[in-house]
Amino acid sequence: MGEPLAASEQVELLSLMQLVTSDCKMPPAGPCDRPRNALPGQVIGEGTILAVEIRYVCAAAVLVASHKAMTPGERIIVRTGDAVAGAEFSLPCTIAWVYGESPYIMALAIDGVPTRSTLGESMLGESRGLGMFSIGRHARLVG
Repeated sequence: MGEPLAASEQVELLSLMQLVTSDCKMPPAGPCDRPRNALPGQVIGEGTILAVEIRYVCAAAVLVASHKAMTPGERIIVRTGDAVAGAEFSLPCTIAWVYGESPYIMALAIDGVPTRSTLGESMLGESRGLGMFSIGRHARLVG
C-alpha cells in the first residue's frame, strides 16, 4: 500500500486497462434486447421503489428495463441479489438517460462504491465495498 507498482505490476495493470477501455463508453440511448440471463432488481430513489430488470452491464453503466420511467440526473440505489450465494448487491447510481415507453430503458451510471452483503450481514446493516462488480454481459444493444 502506498508503494509504486513494480514493472510486472505496471504491465499487468496496462493489460487490464486495455481490456476494459471499450467498456468505459456510455451506451447510446436506445432499446436493449432482453437477454436470457436478465436479473431482477430494485431501484430505490426519492420516495420510490421500482422493480427493474437488469439487462446489460458495462464499465460505464447498467442498463435496466422498467414499467415506469425516472428522471435523468436523479440519484438512486440499485439492489439485486444472488439467492444461491445469499448475497445482496447495492450500487449507488445516477440516471444518465431514459429511452422509450413501457418498458422504459434507463442507463444508470455508477457514482459511488458498490457494496455486497450476505443475508446475515444485511440484517445487521453491515456491508463491504466490492473490488469488482460483474454480471454476465450477454445482452445485445439494439439501434
